[in-house]
Amino acid sequence: MSLSGIDVSIWQGSIDWKKVKSSGKSFAMVRASYGKSLKDKNFDINMANANAQGIDAGVYHYCLAKTENEAVQEADFFISVIKKYKFTYPAAVDIEDSSLTSLTKEKITDIALAFMGRLKEFGFYPMLYASKYWLMNYIDANKVKSYSIWLAEYKSGQYTYNGRVDMWQNSSTGTVNGISGFVDTDISYVDFPKIIKAGGYNGMEKETLTFEESKKIIQEKCGFTDDTMLYLSFYKYSESLIMRLAEQML
Repeated sequence: MSLSGIDVSIWQGSIDWKKVKSSGKSFAMVRASYGKSLKDKNFDINMANANAQGIDAGVYHYCLAKTENEAVQEADFFISVIKKYKFTYPAAVDIEDSSLTSLTKEKITDIALAFMGRLKEFGFYPMLYASKYWLMNYIDANKVKSYSIWLAEYKSGQYTYNGRVDMWQNSSTGTVNGISGFVDTDISYVDFPKIIKAGGYNGMEKETLTFEESKKIIQEKCGFTDDTMLYLSFYKYSESLIMRLAEQML
């Protein structure tokens, strides 16, 4: 599957979300905060208006933390900003600031893990945003493989990053009806609303998965082929076990 979306912040100014919806965008990642105490001034209005138009929303925080302790502090501030909302796309940490490049790959990875671990502790569905360069040079992909990845790589056609990609930011110069100037555009390859509702994340009421939904979640989480899923479903595992496995992966 692939769904078309955008990510926005105060830099997009006043957004006509009705026009965004009519342009075919089904989701939006909305910046909530950055650093230890700075809230995006347009966060609340963007969330309210995106929700009013039936656009699925996620949220993100621009990280400036240089230690794990600072990462937890930033995560706590982020949580204080987003906790009043229910939303069906991930809560992402954006790690790309040049002030972090003096740190080792291990340190930056630990910062990302501390931030996302804090989000998970408080019932949010975490995701890591980073460019292809950062994912290859500043993040230990092995250590973050259990988390969803939002890749930034501005390339037409298809990205070239070889690791896991759940969402792709494919342009920083997109144009969308309802937004003046450029906007980041994204493609989601995962049914985040289904996963987040099934797991009861982000303030959503927990929903029971069907057998078919369970298979889909396992396939997306593990990157299995259709043939592998046929094997799991019909030759090895019972329906109830498939459903339990999917729930454990959420």
